[in-house]
Amino acid sequence: MKNSNPLVSIIIPNYNGKIHLEECLNSLQRIESDDYEIVFVDNASEDGSVEFVKDNFPGIKILQLEKNYGFAEGCNLGVEKAQGDYIVFLNNDTKVDAHWLKELLVAKETYGENHIYSSKVLFYDEPGTLNTIGGVITPMGSGLDMNFGKEDIAEYNNVRFVGSPSGCSMLLKKSLFLEMGGFDNDYFAYLEDVDFGWRCWLRGHKTYYIPESIVYHKYGSTGGKIDTPFRVFNVQKNRLFNIIKNFSLANMIKGFIISIIFDLVRIFQFLIHGEFSLINAILRGDYAFIKGIPKTLAKRKYIQDNRKISDGEMQKMDLIASLDWCIKEFRRLQDLK
Repeated sequence: MKNSNPLVSIIIPNYNGKIHLEECLNSLQRIESDDYEIVFVDNASEDGSVEFVKDNFPGIKILQLEKNYGFAEGCNLGVEKAQGDYIVFLNNDTKVDAHWLKELLVAKETYGENHIYSSKVLFYDEPGTLNTIGGVITPMGSGLDMNFGKEDIAEYNNVRFVGSPSGCSMLLKKSLFLEMGGFDNDYFAYLEDVDFGWRCWLRGHKTYYIPESIVYHKYGSTGGKIDTPFRVFNVQKNRLFNIIKNFSLANMIKGFIISIIFDLVRIFQFLIHGEFSLINAILRGDYAFIKGIPKTLAKRKYIQDNRKISDGEMQKMDLIASLDWCIKEFRRLQDLK
C-alpha cells in the first residue's frame, strides 16, 4: 500500500484475552498495508493483557479502561482515541490473512466510502469451514451467522450484500460510524453489530461481504459456549431492543408475538434439562428490556423518521430472513452440535 492511502485505525477490544494477543498482533505485523495504527482497548483485564502489550508491542496505542465497559461501549471509546479516517473492529481471538486489510480498502474504493465492509471469517481450527460471511436479521430481532459451519467453497467467494457486518472484522469510515451514533452503549455485548448494520441499512448505507478479506477466528474462546446466563441475558435484552428500534410497526408487533412463542419453547427446554439459571437469564433480560422501553422508543422515533428503505425491500434482498427459513436454519444448527 502507498503512503497516500488514508490512515486506518484497527480497534481491538480486549477483556482477559492475553492468551490470544501474541498471535493476533503478530499476524497484523505481516499484513500488506502500511498506513495503519492499532488501538488496543482493554476493559480492565486482570490477566496481565496490558503489561503484555506494553512489553512486546510498544508501538500500539493502549486505552486502559478503569472498568469493563463491554464490547459496544469499549469499541466506541476506542474510536474516540483513533486517529484514522477509517476504522476496523477486530476481535482479539483472531489471526488475519496478509491481504486482509488491503482487500477491505480495495472494496471501499470499488463500492464507495459510505458503506460497511465485512470480512470472510473462517474457523481457526478448521480453516476450510465458514464461521460467517456476515449476518442475516431474524424476525425476532436477533442475527444468524450466514453459512455457519459450511464448507468454504467457491460459491462463497462472491461479493454480496449482508444484513449486518461481523463484529469480528469490519471496516468503515470513522465519520460514518460517528454519524450513526456508533454501537448502542446499552447493548454491552452481543447483537451490537446486528443493530448497527441494520440501522445503517435503514439510513441508506449498505454492508458488503468481501470474501478476499480473510480472518481466522477462535470461535467461542472469548464468549464461551452459546448457552450461558451472561449470553442469554444480553441476547434476550438486545434482540428485544432491536425489534422495537428497527422494525416497522407491523413487523415489530409480529416480532414480539414470535418472541413470546420462542421464549416459551426455550423456557420449557431449559426446564426439562434443569437449567434454571438460563430461565432466570431470560426473565432478567425481559425485565431489563421493559425498564429500557422509554429510552428505546426515543431511539425508535429517530430511526424510523430517517429510514430510507422498507422492511419489505430488505426482505426481498435477503437481509431479513423469513420465519420459515429461520426454523430450518435453527434445525440445521442443532444438527451441527
